[in-house]
Amino acid sequence: MEGVQPLDENVGNTLRSRCQRNKLLLVAFVAQGLGLFLCLTFICLYRPAPQVQYPSIQSIRIQFNGKYWCEKKFFRIIPEKAETMKVENSSIIINCDGFYLISLKGYFSQEVNVSLYFRKGHNPISIQSTNKKVNFITVVSLAFKDKVYLNLSAHNTSCLPVNGGELILIHQNPGGFCAH
Repeated sequence: MEGVQPLDENVGNTLRSRCQRNKLLLVAFVAQGLGLFLCLTFICLYRPAPQVQYPSIQSIRIQFNGKYWCEKKFFRIIPEKAETMKVENSSIIINCDGFYLISLKGYFSQEVNVSLYFRKGHNPISIQSTNKKVNFITVVSLAFKDKVYLNLSAHNTSCLPVNGGELILIHQNPGGFCAH
């Protein structure tokens, strides 16, 4: 039995070789981890961030002053500058579903009743002026193809002079259904 080593020496060599192999595996694992970390860092630093496009907020601000409302179905309104909503036939056209903040302020020559229409087949919101002023804010749920318009009425007159005012609509939750 010349070629066979004693059992005690054989066990020591096996433990030593396992230890060396475990150290080599650990070093290889750390090197791979560092390589992966450096690769991901390089990709993150030199790759441009994606451009997130948020939907435009639908809004419109309409001012009215020095106009007369005379026996017409709709109150004539002209929009300011370039707005994201359209006015057609004196009505504001809704293109996006969602909640809208509606603000109406007006100054009149006498007490008026204002009806705010916003959906065909629904009752309008009635607003009574106090001291010849209207100051009204509400939030309503509007949908595609709804139309927002005003109707004014006053006692004992067919023509109503408007001293000034504004109507503002702002879409409160962009990102839903929109048709342009």
